[in-house]
Amino acid sequence: MPVVDSIFYILAFGLAFSLVGLGIFLSNKVFKLVDLTCESSFALGACVYGSMVLAGMNPMIAIITSMFLGYIAGAITASFINYIKLDAIVASLLTIGGLQSLLTKLVEVRRVNSFTVFGNLSPISNFILVLMIVCVVLFLFYRLMISEYGLSMRIYGDGEIITESMGVNGIRVLSFGLGLENLLCALAGALVAQMTGDFSVNMGSGCIIFGISAIIFGSKIFNSTNIKTAVIGTFLGAVCYQAAIKLVVSKELIGVGDEYTNVLMAITLIMLVALKRSNYTDDTREN
Repeated sequence: MPVVDSIFYILAFGLAFSLVGLGIFLSNKVFKLVDLTCESSFALGACVYGSMVLAGMNPMIAIITSMFLGYIAGAITASFINYIKLDAIVASLLTIGGLQSLLTKLVEVRRVNSFTVFGNLSPISNFILVLMIVCVVLFLFYRLMISEYGLSMRIYGDGEIITESMGVNGIRVLSFGLGLENLLCALAGALVAQMTGDFSVNMGSGCIIFGISAIIFGSKIFNSTNIKTAVIGTFLGAVCYQAAIKLVVSKELIGVGDEYTNVLMAITLIMLVALKRSNYTDDTREN
């Protein structure tokens, strides 16, 4: 792949993964819980999208279906938390277990071979396609976060007592929020399947690490003192972070290799957390 095409490919990847960053921002920073369902939702979006296209269905219908099933996956995790009172991590692990069986069946009809499912698009065309979709999603997500409903989601994250005192329906808010998180991850998976022309059961591995790293990285770009800068910072942090990772592992550019992606993300996350704690310690001493 030529260098210019590689650059557009990397940028498109960064934009697609920004949706994962926004989704995990919703669960981690707004609801203040860890939802592991996102990793399977990412793979779910990719596998459903690729399987439907291979079956001859319209790509846009395949994308919408992927998003819908991602939302359902998040809502299932939320129902475990709301009604059975399970811990978020345990609830998401139960959902992941069910999704793995579904994904195993879906990948039996693979593969998307060497063509992209929107019609053999060039890396530049894929970049434009992903950019348009992500811009629309970012705008809608931003408007949601600064709305009254976005405020009610943040109130839920502050605790059950304040949620009840403010008259917020916690069950409905959490179901919608986790559904939206996994919808975004499933959409990201579908876009990645479009760009790579491939899908697999384990392609969502590392999404949670990436999302947390993107949030921290974004907070370094902006001093996230309010929800507006936090959303924009997470978006830019996710794009820059994923683009940097893909740049390092791209064989056409630096060429470390894709097999080291999760290792690089883990190392980066450790460094970011260490830097954040170091800055916090220094600020505390100064005060």
